[in-house]
Amino acid sequence: MDLLSFGQPLYERYLSWQITRSATKIPAHVALILKEADLLEYKGIEKLLTALLTFRKFKVELVSIYVDILKADQTMKAELASTLGEQLEESFMGLPSGTGYEICGLEGEVNCSRQGKDFFVYLSLGFGGRGEITRAVISILDEVKAGRIRPEEVDEKMLESHLLVKHEPDIMIRSGGQKLSDFLVWQSVYSELYFTDVNWKDVRKIDLLRVIRDFQKRQRRYGK
Repeated sequence: MDLLSFGQPLYERYLSWQITRSATKIPAHVALILKEADLLEYKGIEKLLTALLTFRKFKVELVSIYVDILKADQTMKAELASTLGEQLEESFMGLPSGTGYEICGLEGEVNCSRQGKDFFVYLSLGFGGRGEITRAVISILDEVKAGRIRPEEVDEKMLESHLLVKHEPDIMIRSGGQKLSDFLVWQSVYSELYFTDVNWKDVRKIDLLRVIRDFQKRQRRYGK
């Protein structure tokens, strides 16, 4: 019998049951790639909060979000990032206690943050992976110049220690398309990728559950 014939809520419960009974680990770190238009859409931020609560419910520990700001004009881009940052900060304050977050602007500056215990959200407003790596390299070069570290000490671990996001995503989700983005370029080299043609405004809770269930079914190879 087709479970979908009983309606979406029942199928959601079925997926939830599959996820919780699976011996395969739920992703600890989920990365989500959005466009600025996704959050400017009616109830776009509300949908994001619902997604975060869903991931939190299923014991995801960290969600990294990249908001790709597509405007070419730098002034307009900065204004848009500032407006979205203020709206997101206000909305994130309503997240459950124990939830920490960090919202970064176009240059990677931390505009607001809150400590958390069991769940953390990192959100980047247009500051991508190439910029993150470039800034990390410049920071290391400054330390070499100041004599705090020797050139021969520079290795992958040192570079990673200078990145904003220290953890590698288990899975990266891109809604509304099939393209990668400039986000967590270094950290995501062995991440699982999940593309969906569903635009963010049409994403439902059931779609998020399918992402988690799909991850559980995969056999990760870490580049091997």
